[in-house]
Formats: sequence, C-alpha cells, structure tokens
Amino acid sequence: MTRFSAVLAALVGLSLAAGAASAQTADPTPLPLTDRTLRAADGSSLSFGSAAGPEGLVVVFWSTACPWDDRYAPRLSDLVASYGPAGVGFVLVTSEGPAAVPTAAPAPRRRPASAGLAAPYVDDVDGSLAAAFGARSTPHVFFYGPDRTLVYEGAIDDSPVDADRVRTPYLRQALDQSIAGLPVEVMRTQAFGCTIKGRS
Repeated sequence: MTRFSAVLAALVGLSLAAGAASAQTADPTPLPLTDRTLRAADGSSLSFGSAAGPEGLVVVFWSTACPWDDRYAPRLSDLVASYGPAGVGFVLVTSEGPAAVPTAAPAPRRRPASAGLAAPYVDDVDGSLAAAFGARSTPHVFFYGPDRTLVYEGAIDDSPVDADRVRTPYLRQALDQSIAGLPVEVMRTQAFGCTIKGRS
C-alpha cells in the first residue's frame, strides 16, 4: 500500500466510524417500489419483492466504472455466495452516468456479472430507483429483513481501500445478526464511493 493509500484509508476509516457511531438506529422504513417491474440486464423481469428471500433482500447501488466498486467486487461476490443459499436475495442497481465516474478513472470496467457477482442487476437509467432509496453514491447497500423493513444501510465494511484491513464487516455483521434473530448492532453507516449522477 502506498503512503497516499494508507492516509486515504485512515481518513475513510475515521469517516465510516463516525457515521456508525452517530447513527445506531434506523427508522422502520419499508422496502420501496416492492412490486415495480424491473428489467434485468439479462432480459428477464423481476421486482424487489420477488427477488427477496425468506431472510430478506440486499439492494446494492453499484457502478461499473467506479474504482471503489471495483475494489469491492470480490467482497460482494463472497457475500452473495455465502448468504444467497441462506435465504437472502441480492439485486444490484447501476445508477451511473458521466458524472458518476471520477476524472481519473480508466475506461468503464466490466459488468457485475462478468466480475463474478452472481446476482441480477438493473439499470436505473432515470435515477428513480436511487431517489426512492436515497442512494447518493456507489457502493451503497440497503438490507431489508424478512418483514421487508430496513435493517441496515451504508457501507459494506470499514475498509474501502484494502480488504485485508477490514475491522468491522458492517453488512456481513448485520446479515449474521438478523438471520440469527438478534438485534442488529450497527444499523446505519456512511456509504463511501463515487457520487451517483444527479445526486449529491
């Protein structure tokens, strides 16, 4: 890790920790647009309601061009592989455009499916899904429990820069606690990543 990356990681870690500490609870927010028909990238149709499993649904606002999402792809792939069989559904939503891509970013990266993410994804062309969920950056995760109310939202974990430096795997922790029938300790953190076009 370069000195710049180390400093950036420390700053991001402090920001995420502050977000977790300042917001330990989340309102009992219902899953938005439950029955709205969505067109997946493979041509199939789905809805958030139909994609939810018996243990809930994770909606991930994702970008195919953001370098932070690129870093998180293997970790998210592991989560899908681990919790999909446990009854948690996953949907990726791509709400991206030119403003979502940092000026220093290389050409758009591969689609989530080819990055090993075995979950359906839909294109939020008009930004209506991001607006309904309140997503402002990618990656930004929303976990709805078995009753389809919000259990956790925010960052995947506390180390966007380096997977080996994760100290608190927020989403994994929330999934484990919810599936076990336990209270979720950290229900909201600050999502960190690339700004979604038209959102600030």
